[in-house]
Amino acid sequence: MMVAGRVVYNVPLLFRLFSKNSNGCLIMYMVLIGWLYVVLMLAVAQNSLWATFSILFFLGFLPTLFIARMTRRKLRKRQESAREQANTGKTLE
Repeated sequence: MMVAGRVVYNVPLLFRLFSKNSNGCLIMYMVLIGWLYVVLMLAVAQNSLWATFSILFFLGFLPTLFIARMTRRKLRKRQESAREQANTGKTLE
């Protein structure tokens, strides 16, 4: 946002993006959207449909699938550890 030639930053938004409580998920999604945009522009500039679809698949779909699987695995492990901690807390009481 520009105000009278100065850049004004949205400090609460920046704090939420880079705080220790956020696990970097929003930043990861922003980077992923940027990457997919670059891949799409690269694919559009190709001469043949074969090259376009191969770029979209190998540089767009596969990395996105990999990131989704890693994020899901991380979330699943976090849920399992929270569930185990809840179960051990119940058995000790």
